[in-house]
Amino acid sequence: MTSAKAASGKAKRARFLASWGVNIAIALTALRTNLMRSILTMLGVMIGVFAVTLAVAVGNGAQVSVMESINNFGSNMAILVPQPDNEGGRRSFDRGRLTSRDMRAIEREVPGIRAVAPQLRSSLELVVAGTSAGTNAVGTTPGYGTITNHPVDRGRSLSDADVRSAARVMVLGRTVSETLFGEFDPVGETVRVDGVPFIVIGLLEEKGSTFGQDNDDTALMPISTMRQRFVGDTLPGPDDLQVAYIGFEDGVSLTQAKTDITNVMRDRYRVQDDEVNPFTVRTTQEFMEESQFVTGIFQAVLVAIASISLLVGGIGIMNIMLVSVTERTREIGLRMALGARRSDIRNQFLVEAAVLCALGGAVGLALAWLSGAALTAYADFPVPIGIGVAIGSLAFSAFLGLVFGSYPAIRASRLSPIEALRTE
Repeated sequence: MTSAKAASGKAKRARFLASWGVNIAIALTALRTNLMRSILTMLGVMIGVFAVTLAVAVGNGAQVSVMESINNFGSNMAILVPQPDNEGGRRSFDRGRLTSRDMRAIEREVPGIRAVAPQLRSSLELVVAGTSAGTNAVGTTPGYGTITNHPVDRGRSLSDADVRSAARVMVLGRTVSETLFGEFDPVGETVRVDGVPFIVIGLLEEKGSTFGQDNDDTALMPISTMRQRFVGDTLPGPDDLQVAYIGFEDGVSLTQAKTDITNVMRDRYRVQDDEVNPFTVRTTQEFMEESQFVTGIFQAVLVAIASISLLVGGIGIMNIMLVSVTERTREIGLRMALGARRSDIRNQFLVEAAVLCALGGAVGLALAWLSGAALTAYADFPVPIGIGVAIGSLAFSAFLGLVFGSYPAIRASRLSPIEALRTE
């Protein structure tokens, strides 16, 4: 009994597959018969799938690019800025403060800190043998390279001894080095800033750009040197800072770290519960979440706009299939007279619409892949089209054919065999 049921099931599956195989063969024959019309009909679906696939890939690429940029900037990090927070509350400070004493308190009281990098910044002009280069100079401490993932390629980085002695030393970024020295090794050479000689002790690894900013257009020097020679007059106090990077060990919750830093700073400045913080703390986790939100909206808008072309392509499929039903009325009547059921006629036209859309989708997917490869190669912008996106595009295009081909297919299946045979 069991073997008989199994044999019956196999026979049903075989008939089902054979039926759909016949329908696909008939669909391909019909498409070849009206080749030019089929190509023009596929054009709308092809453009729609191309646009939607590329929009999804560009959105994914934007997210990947943003994540890489943030990780390049410095992962697992908090940024402390002496500017009043923009959250609600009663402001009691005209200007925020951040000092070296604050940083030492944070290092003592906040757990999980890997390194800190207090900073002073200024735009300086470096001169070598008549060649000058304007750059963003950063006065900082040895922890800067560790936090920002920007190690030294040649020479050495800043040391604690350099900071203690306010040494006239400098570590150059790749862009500044090439402007001043070309392809020559700058380590050991002398550059002048406002007539003061500085020894180049190191060359930073090339890092590229982050959010359009050249990370290699920089020069690092001891924070004490920057304070003493370039920005000391502009600061309100002898140990004030402009910004501080705080790097944390892997596994440390940045949300909790932000709370700890905020509590330490509020205690030090005696900020009341209803007062605005005279400082701002942001973490790389927040940057990532905000960037993902923005790129998600950007991707959704792109897909929504591109989907309009898919809708137009689907309407075109439906119109052409209605024309096809009208042209093949006699064929439909003949098939019904020979024993074809209404479901057979309906499935035939559904398969034809699905095949038409699937072929258009395949061509659109190929064009999207080529465009993505060109963007990746020539614009240095990642446009990943994974296997999931490819399968999804083909499946959706076939589904589009089933949806828009359903009305013509049902209409064809409801034709009267006698009336259909009478059609000239």
